[in-house]
Amino acid sequence: MLRARLIDDLAELEGLAPRWRGLIAVASHAQPVHTPLWLLAWWREFGHADGRQMRVVIVEEDGQLVGLVPLARRMATHRPGIPVRRLELLATGEQERDEICSEYVGALVERGKEAEVARETTRVLCDGVLGEWDELRMTAMSGDDPLVPAFVVALRAKGIAVTSGQSGECPYVPLPPTWEEYLRALGSTRRYAVMRSLRELDKWAGRNNWELCRARTLSELAEGKRILWALHRERWAASGRNGVLASTRFTRFHDEIMPRLLAGEDGISLELQWLRARGEAIGATYSFVYAGRVQFYQSGRRVDVPKAIRPGIAMHALSIRSSIEEGRTEYDFLGGASRYKRDLALATRPLLTLRATAPGLRARAVEAARSLAERAMGQFRSSKGMGAVKQRALD
Repeated sequence: MLRARLIDDLAELEGLAPRWRGLIAVASHAQPVHTPLWLLAWWREFGHADGRQMRVVIVEEDGQLVGLVPLARRMATHRPGIPVRRLELLATGEQERDEICSEYVGALVERGKEAEVARETTRVLCDGVLGEWDELRMTAMSGDDPLVPAFVVALRAKGIAVTSGQSGECPYVPLPPTWEEYLRALGSTRRYAVMRSLRELDKWAGRNNWELCRARTLSELAEGKRILWALHRERWAASGRNGVLASTRFTRFHDEIMPRLLAGEDGISLELQWLRARGEAIGATYSFVYAGRVQFYQSGRRVDVPKAIRPGIAMHALSIRSSIEEGRTEYDFLGGASRYKRDLALATRPLLTLRATAPGLRARAVEAARSLAERAMGQFRSSKGMGAVKQRALD
């Protein structure tokens, strides 16, 4: 018999960490953003912002933890000013200027128990255990997560209106055994672009006069962070924007987790690298390595190098090659539709958003008002010939 209960206190959630890590070991779709390291650090930085209340659901079977659904409740606003009582996943819903952009978020569930955990989570939603709510909004979930369809089925079985659809995509490389096989899989045009970026780097810097550096100690971490932060600001300042590192909350979050990633906490490794040529750093990348898979998260590059020198492409090419040599299985660019990601990737994975409306009269009225406002906005944009494309700060 499965039974769900609520955790609404940080100390209790921190105390759950050993059992939480045990669940990760048997979960069907564990990701870095599901770990105590990531979610507890996020809550400490963002938990009480915007009036959030912790609403973490844990599901147990005979005292064994088999599910953890990390939710929060807060008041939000639909345009144009429609208030909504929202349940959403931890590590989502920040102000855009502070956004961590956690991707592949969702619940942790023991493999094979997705349907049961989904039904039990739906029960507590309907029984009011989490408090009154109008909308459940779960964003940036992986299209490979087996809980998503199970949760949709469970919600509909209770008569709850729910939609689930693609809201983005993550380009990635299923890493082949050799670098040569990867190059062949790119095809002639993209293969030429990759090889040209490496040749131009050699020509400009001088063969053997460049180095791909990686942070392995705390002092190297400090150097790598300084380089990444500076090059990120330089890259975005060139386009008249600030980039995410202008946010103190964003930087505080990463200041907390990066030393712990360097130590390999929760099985996540830090891969902070910078490309040094002619004695100066010209590019930097910040990635995680988890269960043999690389997840590229952030970058920066110099903008005053010759046009033919493409530090970003060269760095990713070198990182993909070293990942193959180290026997890793995947190089994931995470979210965003940047051209360089599509050019280097061999496949894509959808990001999903699930939205559910509570069965009460108030919730249905809020949803009707939201739908009406969205249609009106769509008609206005159409009449003006406007195409709204949101630029992600992490591209």
